[in-house]
Amino acid sequence: MASSKSGAKKFYHTTSQQAYYMRPSEAKVVSLEGARPVDDAQKVRLGIVSMTKRPADLEQWLAYHRRVVGVEKFFLQIEDTPELAALLLRPPWNGCVDATFVAKTHRDYFVQMDRQAVNVACAVERAKAHGIEWLLHVDDDEMLHCPAGAGAMHAALSALPTQCCDAHIKNLEALAPAPSCTKPFEECVTFVASTSKFASYTNGKSFGRVGAPGLRAHGPHHFRGDSLNGATRDLPPSIAVVLHYESVAYERWTTKFSELAARHGHDAKILEKLPFPFYRASLSAVGRLTTVSDRDKAKAADDAFRVWSRSKLVGECALAQKDKVVVVTAIRDALARLNLPEASEADRAPAAAPPPKRASLAANPPLPKI
Repeated sequence: MASSKSGAKKFYHTTSQQAYYMRPSEAKVVSLEGARPVDDAQKVRLGIVSMTKRPADLEQWLAYHRRVVGVEKFFLQIEDTPELAALLLRPPWNGCVDATFVAKTHRDYFVQMDRQAVNVACAVERAKAHGIEWLLHVDDDEMLHCPAGAGAMHAALSALPTQCCDAHIKNLEALAPAPSCTKPFEECVTFVASTSKFASYTNGKSFGRVGAPGLRAHGPHHFRGDSLNGATRDLPPSIAVVLHYESVAYERWTTKFSELAARHGHDAKILEKLPFPFYRASLSAVGRLTTVSDRDKAKAADDAFRVWSRSKLVGECALAQKDKVVVVTAIRDALARLNLPEASEADRAPAAAPPPKRASLAANPPLPKI
């Protein structure tokens, strides 16, 4: 963190190859109300760029964004998941997914952002060649939700002034209904709306205007171009919001943080650099599972589960009465209407160890609807 001469605080995030300003999100409640559906909106040519590794359900993610949101082209860097080639060779994905397969990558919190920046830079050039107008940068555990309908979102993008190269949207964070959440996009309908209670990032994601001179990633949350005059415009959550399904399956959480622990070990400097308390606690708890004696493994597993459940599980998440949650069923309902076939074994992400049994989970009441 650095300060300007005027004394105003500026927040920067630095990786091995880039440094960028990251405006911290103020603690607030994200509201999805306030917009009306648009029937005949002017459509924009929309693409998505993403870097994925063992996604929970890539076909659901692709189908929703293509058929519900209107995404024309996907630019994917697929890491260490060669089995997804079979899916992407089938129609319609063989015509709308531009995929690059990469092997032998490591889960590293900071280096990963550098790889994302390179992936976005490549995707921008390919998007230009395909005539894509706006490019959304999201992850494989994120869904774009348009509360007023996709037409309203397309219309909002179309109406932005030409000098805007960065259309920014807020995010909500999912809670798991149960530890064994195997289909998060169908099962998770409860989302934390109080940004101060998010376990991960609070500062949203962005669409980048592909035709803007010098368009590039500005960290994972923004785009920048050569001109900064009016570069960023905020779209209200009633028009578009990212639903973030961060670590909603206990087994995927243990896999993710065991890989991070193997990469970073118990380096105190790394823990200090991680921006989220949930990430720091997760790295410590999951890392400890591999170092304790057999006698202490049961307690360490229970401690790890407690770290996860207190941030991610409906009924056990530490939310105060004033903290807001919203129930969003639109993704689940849209996927039901799409009537997708069950994923084959080749398309499924590998499973990890199940969570410890906790008899008290079934007795916990759901969070209230708002």
